[in-house]
Amino acid sequence: MLRPFLRLFGTIALGLVVLPGVARAGKYDLDLTPLGEQTASGITQDDAAFRSLSSELGVLMAPQPMDPADSLGLSGFGLSADFTINTIAGDEPYWDLTSDGADGAAPTLQVMGRKGLWPGFEVGGGATHLFDSRMWAMSGYGKFALHEGFHHLPIPSIAVRASFSRLLGAKDFNMTTAAPAVTVSHVFGLGKSFSLTPYAGYEALFVLSRSTVLDATPDCDEFSDAYNESACPAVGAGAPPPTEFVFGNAGAIMRHRPFFGARMIFSVIRVGVEAMFVPGGKSEGDIDGNTVADGSSLQQQYTFSLGLDF
Repeated sequence: MLRPFLRLFGTIALGLVVLPGVARAGKYDLDLTPLGEQTASGITQDDAAFRSLSSELGVLMAPQPMDPADSLGLSGFGLSADFTINTIAGDEPYWDLTSDGADGAAPTLQVMGRKGLWPGFEVGGGATHLFDSRMWAMSGYGKFALHEGFHHLPIPSIAVRASFSRLLGAKDFNMTTAAPAVTVSHVFGLGKSFSLTPYAGYEALFVLSRSTVLDATPDCDEFSDAYNESACPAVGAGAPPPTEFVFGNAGAIMRHRPFFGARMIFSVIRVGVEAMFVPGGKSEGDIDGNTVADGSSLQQQYTFSLGLDF
């Protein structure tokens, strides 16, 4: 009975690793060059747009908790595939200029493996893929159940959790996320093999983002023998001004991620649902003494999970 599920998880995991490397560029393969403009005196770049875009992208690619407070136990092991619909401000200039027609919602798929340790510890790792892009993120987490096991009493389980992720497959981004969280939950047993566990929690997501070296004039080779003013209209006579620029790290972007959900287990099969409501970003950064604001919008994340707990 378990073999079809194991094949499913293996196929999904292999697709996450292989597909981003062979797929054509999708609408969410972001190009940051439109956020910089060459002028006769140098480069003008929109740092606020980059910070807002990084903020929303970080929310998309950070790992979803998709788990109540109780740990798996010393011998426990779990696998899950989690499909999420994420809302984004697709009509804002920072998405409109950098994507190939971003929508108001972007789907992601997370594959996660979990292992219980003693006493009350749990670790896990996996990958998240943004559909219609080459982007994916490798992630991991650790969880410690401060209080668990009192399932026959009206006492909730409590756990603290810390997760991280590293973005891969994005040609213009260097992004890392880290997130401490706290979760409370309670198990309701229904019969000998079925249980329902509602849970709620809060996560503080920190996004660290900077760009690679970008070219403000990708269609203009200023060092070519054919270089002239008509080919690069922003450049006058004489030595051309700089064309390369970088969006630096203006400091950690913080997003609040309250969440609630429920996990159902029947025998070894687990089904879960989760919702996150992420208020718009308000954290400000600093680059060379200039304040850079996060103008990201409210984001919602709705996740359906299917997995196995052994």
